[in-house]
Amino acid sequence: MENLDKKAILDLAAHAEDHCITVYLPTHRKGHEVNEDYDRILFKNHIQKLRADLQQKGLKSHEVENLLNPMNELLKETEFWKDQQEGLAVFRSKDFFEYYQSPISFEAFSQINHRFMVQPLLPLLNGNKTYHILFLNKNKSHLYKASPYHIEEVETGEAFPAGIDEITQYYEFEKQYQGRVMGRGTGNASSRGDTTEINNEKEHLLEEYFRGVDAGIRQLLGEENTPLVLASVEYYQPIYRHANTYSRLCKESLTGNFDSTPLVELRRMANELLQDYFQDAQKKRIERYQNSSGSNLVSSDLREILEAAVTGRVDTLFLRKNGQVWGKFDENNLQATIHDERQENDEPLTDKAALITIQNGGEVYILDDVDLLHKNDHVIGAALFRF
Repeated sequence: MENLDKKAILDLAAHAEDHCITVYLPTHRKGHEVNEDYDRILFKNHIQKLRADLQQKGLKSHEVENLLNPMNELLKETEFWKDQQEGLAVFRSKDFFEYYQSPISFEAFSQINHRFMVQPLLPLLNGNKTYHILFLNKNKSHLYKASPYHIEEVETGEAFPAGIDEITQYYEFEKQYQGRVMGRGTGNASSRGDTTEINNEKEHLLEEYFRGVDAGIRQLLGEENTPLVLASVEYYQPIYRHANTYSRLCKESLTGNFDSTPLVELRRMANELLQDYFQDAQKKRIERYQNSSGSNLVSSDLREILEAAVTGRVDTLFLRKNGQVWGKFDENNLQATIHDERQENDEPLTDKAALITIQNGGEVYILDDVDLLHKNDHVIGAALFRF
C-alpha cells in the first residue's frame, strides 16, 4: 500500500471480519538496528504472540497458519527489512492483507479484533493537510497532489494543454522576429525595439498557454479547494499569476528548474513553504474553540461528540495522541456505552468519533496533549461544533 490517504484509512476502518489482525512497529532506515535485523526480529516476536492469541481463541492450527502465512512470507523478505521508513503497519484478516511503510513512527503494538485499529494512522490526516503543486513547463505542465507525507502525480488527461506548441503550432514567432532583427542592421534603438516586441510576444503566448492550464486547474480542483503551490522558473511566475483565476493559489512559490528534481524533494520544499500556513490553520481552530468555551458549540463529552459526529455537527475534533476510550456505539440509535477497561468486542470510541467526523467533512487534529483546550488531564478529546 503506497499511499495511505483519507479514503484508504476509512476503508481500513470499515473492514469488519472475525480475527482482524493489526500490527504496528517502529522501524529504522539505517544504523545498527538495520544491520542487526532489529525490526525483523520485532515483527517475528509479534507473529509468535499473535499465533498464541489465535490458538487461545479456539482456531485450529491450519486456520492459524493460513491467517499468518502472508505475514510469515513478508518476514522472509530480507531486502524489504533493509528498506524501511519510520514505521510499519500491517493489516491481515481471512481475505485481506496489506502493509504500509510510514513516514511517522509507531509504538510497537499488535491485536486481534473484529476491526482493524487505525488510531495510530490518524496523525497522517492531521487537519487534512492536502495541497497541490503545479509544475509549469512550456513543454508539458504537471499537477501533483501532496501532503506532508505523500506526493503523487494527478492524471490531467486533456484538461491541460499538451504544451506551448499547442498554442504556437501555426506561429513560429522566434524565427520570424529573428529574421526581422537581422535584416534591419545593428542600430541599438532598432535592436532594443525588436527585442522588446519579441519579449512581449513571448509573454503573450505564454499567458495564453497558462490560461489553458488555469482552466484545467479550475476543472480539476474546483471542488477540492486545496492550496496550490506554483513551481517554476522565475520568469514564468508573474505571467502565470496574471492568468490565474484559482482562488487558493499560494502567494509564495517554489522558484527554480525542477525538471530533474525528485518528487520527494519537491514535496519537502513545498512542506517547508506551507508550514506556517498549516500551523496558522490549526491555531485558528483552537482559538475558535477557546472563544466558544462555555457555549453549546463546544464539548469534551465523548457521548455528545459521537452523536454530533453522526449528525454532521462536528467541525473540528481535537484528540490527545495515544489516548483511547473503549466501549460500543450504536450509530442508528446514537447510544454509546463506555467502559473503564477494554472488554471483549469493544471498539475504540475515539477512533470512531474521528472517522465519522472525517466522513462528514470535519477536520481532526491529533495533539500531544489537549491542555490548550482544558486543564483537566483526563480529557481525551474535545470538539468544536458547526451549530
